[in-house]
Amino acid sequence: MNYKTLIVPVSGGKDSQLCLAIALETHPKEMIRTVHQSTGYDHPLTYQHLEWMETFYGIKIEYTQSDKYKDVFDLIEKQKYFPNNLARSCTGELKQVPFGKWLVANNLLDENSCLIWMGMRANESNARASKYGDLNGSDVFALSDLSGKYGKKFKNVKVSLPIVSFTEEQVFDELKKRGHQVNELYSKGAARVGCYPCLLAKKADWEMAAKDPVGREHIKKLVKLEDRFLADKTNTNKLIRIHQTRDIRNLLATGSFSDKVDDSSTCGWCSI
Repeated sequence: MNYKTLIVPVSGGKDSQLCLAIALETHPKEMIRTVHQSTGYDHPLTYQHLEWMETFYGIKIEYTQSDKYKDVFDLIEKQKYFPNNLARSCTGELKQVPFGKWLVANNLLDENSCLIWMGMRANESNARASKYGDLNGSDVFALSDLSGKYGKKFKNVKVSLPIVSFTEEQVFDELKKRGHQVNELYSKGAARVGCYPCLLAKKADWEMAAKDPVGREHIKKLVKLEDRFLADKTNTNKLIRIHQTRDIRNLLATGSFSDKVDDSSTCGWCSI
């Protein structure tokens, strides 16, 4: 199909950056629109890298943001619980809803109006492998199939995963081969970039964030919210702890978790 617009959402991470690099190599620059779905919870180095990308690739990154919540902290405070594997309100409310409104505002819902390239890879997790493992980079599906936040009106908005079969090593190699620098957070030990730290991140990313001034302040703010929730006897929500099995306070005190702590995978949407 001949789409009028190719949309590349960029997180500041390697996967979406490679999607953008490939898009610029294979499509006219004037048909590409680049979007960052802001949560107000990224590391400054990520914003710095997004600025570098604008200059290096000669593109303008557009930003979407919730008109209901200021950032992750505001979302948590107003909803009175912490996002988790079963209720990823951070993704839905701070990324998907604003992105949907952006598509509507830019008249991108008509059939063949646009194609979205997302940097999801099948080997990132068992869930990804199960859901996307049979796809190839040219397969197309509806945005409404991706999330319940996108209703029937988004059925004509199509999505492809151009690097779905890539490994992490291949992504880094492809960017290095092109001479494109990546987000500095990777060189500091981050497995992923985006929300800092993502509430669903692996323990290594939390431990790294706890040693970083920005990450540490973010974690302290989360702890203050948790204290408030625990003190509020009227809040009967079971999800009033930052994490159901991890001792976040011990992380702040010692810089690490117990070896017995679970190591759940991070949020896929936020890392594209």
